[in-house]
Amino acid sequence: MNDLVIMHDQQAVTTSLVLAEVFEKKHQHVLRDIDALKDVSNFGQMFFESNEPDSYGRNRRIYFMNRDGFTLIAMGYTGSKAMEFKLKYIDAFNKMEEQIRKTYIIQKQDSYMITDPVERAKRWIEEQEEHQVKLAMAKQETKDVQDNTPISSKDYQVLSRKIGQKLDRYLSQHQIYNKNQVALLRWDLNNSILKAAGVPARTLIKQKHFTAIAEALVNWEPSESTLEKMKAY
Repeated sequence: MNDLVIMHDQQAVTTSLVLAEVFEKKHQHVLRDIDALKDVSNFGQMFFESNEPDSYGRNRRIYFMNRDGFTLIAMGYTGSKAMEFKLKYIDAFNKMEEQIRKTYIIQKQDSYMITDPVERAKRWIEEQEEHQVKLAMAKQETKDVQDNTPISSKDYQVLSRKIGQKLDRYLSQHQIYNKNQVALLRWDLNNSILKAAGVPARTLIKQKHFTAIAEALVNWEPSESTLEKMKAY
């Protein structure tokens, strides 16, 4: 009975098993009493169902409960001995919650405010880790904003000019003058650019797409299907 109250999910709780032992009740009867409270609107905030192996290694159903859950279920336990254990529970809850509060305060204090040298060193390390996480998040957020910024009208004009120059060089090298063939090649080149960027239209191209677009421009060659269609003209 030394651990009437324990730490679970960052709050002070007790269990139905400890409750049954302390108040000298059968565990199944404590479970029954708790189950009877399931219609209470905030039941899930006070009681958390779980499993814990018994002495034979078999899973058994138990409940964790916070101070409010304990108060609710212990109201039905009467007698001088029950009152004695209720007071012990209240004291145990108070001590655990105070310990949690102090731990939280130390964790959130700036390291220079902590007098204990060991705790100060621990907090300083945490601060450095928190700083690195915040810095990494800020860099990523900045990069995301920059990458997802639509290209400016000037960049759009430059891109259009580069695409036009690439097409003109190909037409000149292969001496292609038929307007229908030119149209097919222009469509093929534009389509390869959109595929590289992963967008359906040039107006949706963003800053992050420029590397892929540059590679697509350098490596562009008409597709086999386009070359086949050009034979019709």
